[in-house]
Amino acid sequence: MSDSPWPNFSYGELACKCGSCSPESGKQISPELMEQVQELRNRCGFPFAISSAYRCKNHPTEARKKNPGTHSQGVAVDILVSGQQAHHLLREATRMSCFTGIGVSQKGDHGRRFIHLDISRVGNRPWVWSY
Repeated sequence: MSDSPWPNFSYGELACKCGSCSPESGKQISPELMEQVQELRNRCGFPFAISSAYRCKNHPTEARKKNPGTHSQGVAVDILVSGQQAHHLLREATRMSCFTGIGVSQKGDHGRRFIHLDISRVGNRPWVWSY
């Protein structure tokens, strides 16, 4: 399945989705982050999709920011998950001391709900927030 060192994730899945980046942009993601995301996947015991990982500076979300965000630094992922799986994933992620940023978006359409995880060390961390 994978063209990356992580059995459950490919570089294409981790690539910027701005429309002008190649699947190779997924190689901009932090290997340290992905080792932890793979460990989280192993702990959870269920597959999950990453809706957003690396974002180039031209990605619409990043272009609106004054300073580079965690996605453009390659140290963040958004995982599509909802319901009991979201609860389980959140519980496991908080047990792992590596994630310094956790954002929870669990409103609206179940197919668009996600949990953001990052390993940024900038600022007064850890942070937890809701969207």
